[in-house]
Amino acid sequence: MRNLSAPKFWDKKNFLSNILLPISAIYFFLFLIKKFKQLIFKNKFKLKIICIGNINVGGTRKTNLTKLTYYILSKKYKCCTIKKDRAEHIDEINYLRDNTKLFFNQDRANAIKTAENEDCEFAILDDGLQDFSFDKDLNILCVKSNKGFGNRRLLPSGPLREPLAKIKKCDVVVINGEKNTNLENEIKKIKPDIHILQSKYEVKNLENYIDKKFLAFSGIADNSSFFDLLKNNDIPVCFTREFPDHHKFTQNEIKNLMNLANRENAKLLTTEKNFYSLSTDLRKAVQYIELELIIPNYESLINEIY
Repeated sequence: MRNLSAPKFWDKKNFLSNILLPISAIYFFLFLIKKFKQLIFKNKFKLKIICIGNINVGGTRKTNLTKLTYYILSKKYKCCTIKKDRAEHIDEINYLRDNTKLFFNQDRANAIKTAENEDCEFAILDDGLQDFSFDKDLNILCVKSNKGFGNRRLLPSGPLREPLAKIKKCDVVVINGEKNTNLENEIKKIKPDIHILQSKYEVKNLENYIDKKFLAFSGIADNSSFFDLLKNNDIPVCFTREFPDHHKFTQNEIKNLMNLANRENAKLLTTEKNFYSLSTDLRKAVQYIELELIIPNYESLINEIY
């Protein structure tokens, strides 16, 4: 299967990334124009706004952290989640709609306005660090330990949506994966007093998967992380199939995967996010891995802040 991960030249500064530097300069110029326009017409809201986002493109587990933050704050406050309405993000929209009180709109500010009109006290944004059309009360940055910030360059020369100086505007950094001291030190150099937390995923009800055989498929930003998770938990997999991030699976694609699985006497297994991208009828043929996001001291930190 072809590699659907991010370009390799995003990892280090090299000839290809150097060639693209002029386009990155144009990208940043356009980014600044958009930022300036949004700042001029900034919206004001009374409810508290927590933004969970990233600086680099690709999956950093924002949606799972959004759900966890919602769960923590909902114990004391009337909360909701906010998602920008994009057709290609239907998986995350469905996931948050099924697990939280979700408002979504093509304009995040309009979704927040609706939440405020319904007397919500907290709005938790899944993505939106690069949206300057309103102020946030708390910015939480998500980073993957094994990816970090790549070659530290802006798109398309590198993976960054905006410069690393953005870290100065963040209050908490959640690093997913193994401890990465170099990454932590880099973040601390930019903002010494920032809260840095480590996160990991544990498979729930692992015994439900051990004595079965699966064809595993996924369409996320880092497909290999899903397959590695299965391998590290000794979940039997006969085949893996990967698709682009936010892939919208068709009936024919699932049917073809089912046929392949049936030949091996296996079942279909995917990520929770990809499961929610499937239509209701297709979900009947697919299982998903249930994961629990573990972040030591996260609940106490959120409660301390609010």
